[in-house]
Amino acid sequence: MNNSDLKPKSRGSLPWYLGAGIVGADIGTSVLYSTGILFPNVGYLAPLFILFVCILMWLFKRTYEEGLAMSPYNGGAYVMILRSLGRQPAVLAGALTCVSYLATAAVSALSGAYYLSSLWPHEFSTQSIVLLSFVPIILFGLLNIKGVKEPAKIVTGIAGFHFLLLMIIGVWGLIHLGLHWDAVDFGKMQKINLQGELTFALFLYGFASAFLGITGFESAAQIVEDLELPTIRTVSKLYKTVVILVSATAPLISFLCVLLLTEPEIMKNKEYLLSALGMKLGGRLLLTIIVIDATLTLFGAVNTAFVGFIGLATTMAKQGNLPQVLLKRLAHKYPKIQGYPLVSIFFMSIAMMMTIAVPGKVEILAEVYGMAFLGVMVSFALGVVLLRNRPLRKGTPKRFLSQWVIKNHQRVIPLSPLSSGLILFLAQFILIVGGPSEARGMLIQLLSLVILVMAFYRWGVLEQRLETHSDLRLGLGQFAQIGKIPDNLPRHVLCAGGTGARRLIHAAIHKLLAAQKKSPSAEPFELIIFHAEESKNEGFFIEMLKQVVSQQIAPIFSNDDMVLTVRTLPGSLAEGLITLKKSGDFQSILFGRGSDAQTAQKLAAVVEEEVEVKVSVI
Repeated sequence: MNNSDLKPKSRGSLPWYLGAGIVGADIGTSVLYSTGILFPNVGYLAPLFILFVCILMWLFKRTYEEGLAMSPYNGGAYVMILRSLGRQPAVLAGALTCVSYLATAAVSALSGAYYLSSLWPHEFSTQSIVLLSFVPIILFGLLNIKGVKEPAKIVTGIAGFHFLLLMIIGVWGLIHLGLHWDAVDFGKMQKINLQGELTFALFLYGFASAFLGITGFESAAQIVEDLELPTIRTVSKLYKTVVILVSATAPLISFLCVLLLTEPEIMKNKEYLLSALGMKLGGRLLLTIIVIDATLTLFGAVNTAFVGFIGLATTMAKQGNLPQVLLKRLAHKYPKIQGYPLVSIFFMSIAMMMTIAVPGKVEILAEVYGMAFLGVMVSFALGVVLLRNRPLRKGTPKRFLSQWVIKNHQRVIPLSPLSSGLILFLAQFILIVGGPSEARGMLIQLLSLVILVMAFYRWGVLEQRLETHSDLRLGLGQFAQIGKIPDNLPRHVLCAGGTGARRLIHAAIHKLLAAQKKSPSAEPFELIIFHAEESKNEGFFIEMLKQVVSQQIAPIFSNDDMVLTVRTLPGSLAEGLITLKKSGDFQSILFGRGSDAQTAQKLAAVVEEEVEVKVSVI
């Protein structure tokens, strides 16, 4: 059974080209600044560094396709780490992703505002820049309340125009180069950088900085549940489109910038190199078109931040790491509002506060963005490597799995995600160590703040549950009269989440007793009746379960040697079972068949894969 087959057919409505527009609107902004960042360090080798990263994008594409084939759920690196290492490391990956998207929104909005202000001869005040940056944040915040599809159409149009313009500029630049061949100074291309030599330190920092040219690459992993089925095919088309467009434009534009512009022109306009190239090729008219395009593309990247954060926040809320209130929707009352209003409004508010706080530190925040972005991609690659070795991982088509692997006993290490992770980790390490200390400090502050918010919320949820819902543990038969019930009995878990709990528990006990009688060496067992609380009426169902077990079930089986335990944990069923498993392994999980046996079997298959314990439907 394929993971994507478990999703309702109506769930994914975003075609590959709209997904490519969401990702492309962010990654497409890299051409505006990547050469300017690289030039002071690696000089005229900048286009080669950009070309190298474009080649590596095919490797990253393969890694993300493999990861999303095994785990087609919103959340990206958070979900990959959650499924492979558990909740605590996943919270760190989630916090890093949150910081990345907050920085994306603030940097893109402010940079777009600065770009637009360059059309006027007089300099805009800081207050005016901040107010202008509010426009895309508020606009896409409101549009995402309606749903992901409507703003996706807008940014796809922006991204399509942007890449078309880049292709036109590329062809125009090549024609200009051919017509003015004799006037071009090709000898300067031998000059590596402003100091005349490329040290190993400058090479490494240039290598790391070049990866800022693919920021936003991970965003597709946050909208995978919204993509059209079959999901992995849509993901493949999406990434192929983005990688081809970036590979066809970014190195060429960088090459034309360093070749057609003089060194003083490059250094003077390193934040606006594409504008300087446009001015040289087509004068004021082309310059104006480029500035408008750059503004719209940067503003479009704000939507990528919204979409990515919404996908992550809703997934984390479902897992109990963010408040459940974020999942509140209004679609039942207002069918045209298909989004998550509280997530959009919350992100919009925080992004606006960040733009107010850092208008004079956009470069520093951009460095923070780069560090966080690379950390997110490293986490995803690590999750893919670890998830590949899940013993009950199944249903993933082999064509989406890396065929080049290293086998170590029973473990398989896929080379594509391993190589991606190591390369990205090296780049991130270099940026953190070699980058400005102010950027490191800001990253630590933002990351610590997000982690603390998540941690305190989670602790509050668990503390409230422990205070209000005590577990029930009853010993029957030989365990009824002893003071301390043993903890080393074989354990089985029965998932009880609806009506008919008494009949379900009764059937589960009979099934386990029958299996016990068939084996002469069988030991007494412990049956954990487990409930994951995701509803607003927390505590109601668990109290009912305890009454059913103590008053109706226990008297019937009072002479049988067993232990009956009632447990509840907040969050989704799979997450609760994973948390429960950490307190001690169990041999099997039992599900009720309910009124829809087919749905029960599909849910059992998903939980079996997530928890890595055999699931039976009774």
